[in-house]
This record gives sequence, structure tokens and C-alpha cells, in this order.
Amino acid sequence: MLAVAWLPVATAPSKQAMLTLDGVGTSNCQRPFCVHSQLLTTVSGNDVIVLVVETYCNTGISHITDSSGLNFTLRVSHANGCYGTLWEYYAISTAGLNQDNITVLADQCCSTIMGMQVLAVHEANTLGVFDPDPSTPAAVSCPGEGCGDCTANFGKGTCSVSIRTSTLDFVIASTAINGAPACGPHYQTGQVQGFTSLMPNQNGRFEVDYAITSLPQTTVVFACNGTDASVILVDAISSHGAFDR
Repeated sequence: MLAVAWLPVATAPSKQAMLTLDGVGTSNCQRPFCVHSQLLTTVSGNDVIVLVVETYCNTGISHITDSSGLNFTLRVSHANGCYGTLWEYYAISTAGLNQDNITVLADQCCSTIMGMQVLAVHEANTLGVFDPDPSTPAAVSCPGEGCGDCTANFGKGTCSVSIRTSTLDFVIASTAINGAPACGPHYQTGQVQGFTSLMPNQNGRFEVDYAITSLPQTTVVFACNGTDASVILVDAISSHGAFDR
């Protein structure tokens, strides 16, 4: 069984502040697949705001609107045909946010946005947001080479993605799910080992998990089991001061 390769907890170097989750977007619409807009409130300023979206088939994203005037930049996308595409965007918020409305608009109609999640990371390196290790970001299509086959209906095994960090990181794992339960129901906690579920399962299609590393150089493995994953995307945000050598 694959698991996250955790090293013993260590005190962060003095120049590297501890990363924290500063806010999680929530939807004000309760209808199925009403997932194109979320409201985000944060405690602090100078946050990295991450937006992950799953779209259906060959749907693209035409634009993103933000009521606080944030400008979102595309970090990465990974497609697995009509099984779904994961998109990751980010923005920098210099001040705290109060019910900031982030809305994603697709380039096709209708029910083409299958899931979205917004989150805020505090004490991130806003000048060089992402871990520069060449292993990040990492994305795979499932089933497939490097991902395995974790099709729920056939009792298959684990789909996993690994990265190597070079700084203290806030690791985000996003999973497109083909109408099945969340990752990791075989664990007692119902979650992927080593990760915290930010949004366990959205319409049986999409989930986001996170972990915060305790040492700068760590191999992190996100292992999704017990469901029908179609795309997994893992990325790592560096802590503030990570490159102040």
C-alpha cells in the first residue's frame, strides 16, 4: 500500500514562517452541479489564493471574475479526454477578504463545470509562489501508466502521484472522480493517509486534499484508493522566506 513518506516533525528554519490554511471557499447554491461560484473570507492579508476547477469533456474556461478585483493566473491544467480536466489558477491577495465572490465561466454550456474549490494559504512565498523542484506540479490520467487503475467498480488498486519538495510546502492534491465516493474510504479516517480533506467529495465528481510538510526536502505521495479517479493533480506552495538564503 502506498503512503505519504513523512519525515519526523522538525522546527522550521527561522527565515521560513509556518504555512497555514487561511480560508476555504463555500458555495451559496445548493443545487446539484451549481459549482461555478464560491465565497471566500480570510483572516489575513498577503495570502496566495488557489482556485481548482474540474470541467467536463473538452470544456475550457473563458474567464474568472472576482468581486475584490483579484487577477487569477493559470498555473497548470491536465486533461483526460471526456473523463474531465483539472485547472489550477492562483492569485495574490494583499488584504484580507470578506465574502469575496469568485466565479468561473466556461466556454460551453451547460453543466460543464463539474466542481471547483477556492482556498487561501497564509505565510506563502508571494514572490515565488510554487516550489521550484522540477517534480512539481505533477498530474496523471487514470487509469494509465504512472497512475495505475483504481476503478471502484472492479475492485482495482491505488492511483498515486508523488512529488519531491525543496522547501517547506503547502501541498494541494486535486482529484477528478468519475461519479464515485471520495478517495481513501479504506482508511479508518475515511481520508487519504497523510492528507486532510478540504472538500471530501463534490457531486461524486471532485475533491481537494492538502498536507503541510515539516521538513524542506520530503517526498510526498498522494495515494487515492477505493474510488474511480480519472485525473489527479498535485502541486506545492512554498513558505514565506523559502528562497531568502
